[in-house]
Amino acid sequence: MKRIDLPLWSDTLCLFFCLLLFFFAVFRFSLPLWAALLLALAAAGAAAALLFLFLRARRKKRHASEGEQRAIGELAFHLAMSAPEKNAELLAKCLNAAEAKKRLADGSTPAAESPPADGGADTDSNANTEGADTADGGANTDGAGGAKAHSPTADGPPPAPYRAKKDTVLSAQSRALVRFRFEKVTADELSPLVRAKEESKAAFAGAFTDEAKKLADSFGLRLVEAPEVYALVKESGCMPDPLIAPPVKKSGFLQKLRAGVRRKAWRGYAFAGISLLLFSLLTIFPVYYIVTGSILLAAALLVRFFGKKD
Repeated sequence: MKRIDLPLWSDTLCLFFCLLLFFFAVFRFSLPLWAALLLALAAAGAAAALLFLFLRARRKKRHASEGEQRAIGELAFHLAMSAPEKNAELLAKCLNAAEAKKRLADGSTPAAESPPADGGADTDSNANTEGADTADGGANTDGAGGAKAHSPTADGPPPAPYRAKKDTVLSAQSRALVRFRFEKVTADELSPLVRAKEESKAAFAGAFTDEAKKLADSFGLRLVEAPEVYALVKESGCMPDPLIAPPVKKSGFLQKLRAGVRRKAWRGYAFAGISLLLFSLLTIFPVYYIVTGSILLAAALLVRFFGKKD
């Protein structure tokens, strides 16, 4: 079921009713009652629709960013709770998948050998050869021909360039240190990586201290933090399922309502309430403006002090 964006709809309805009262007060003195009401409804509806489309686009962009940040935090929590060996295996798998995609895009992946056109003749000749070799005592069974027939790289994919070893991901010319925990990785933990002999060196972690970043800049280390790790795992299709997550506490109606109303929205309620109170001085029925404006000002105070922090 699609979740209703309560703040978006409340802002739109609030603006609609405010503009409806405003336009009705403007048109009431120059047009008949029914004409003034229709024009006020049309003008308020058009303005509210434009505001709805504008705010929805902004909220979608913001919610997408917030959803990605939430997913990054969930993956970082999972990696911090997992064993370093498992994290290294996961990253090695992701790096190998990314390397395979790169080779496939470049067209450098070795294709499987196709069978010869005269497959029957080759089969018969191979069978005769094998028979002769068997008759001669199997001298060629473990020879070069047998090794070539059973070579793991003759018909299969190339070996994976990255492999996991404890809390490290290794390749021919690179070494990557895997350090996921709830605290930032310090410069002292990067010292063994600085002393490594490989040409390319990297460190994977949730975050690094400022001293660790300065050390990495001095010695040419690549630091990969949680957002880049999330992008690597997501693009490679190796996202762990399910993720290790803390237990979710059940929340009541007030907690859910508070989570849906942001604290910074108090400015909109205050502006609408003050506007209605000011317009009450110009209309022939000020009671409605005063009551509605007072309610909005009270809502602004509640949202300001009890709303969700950004």
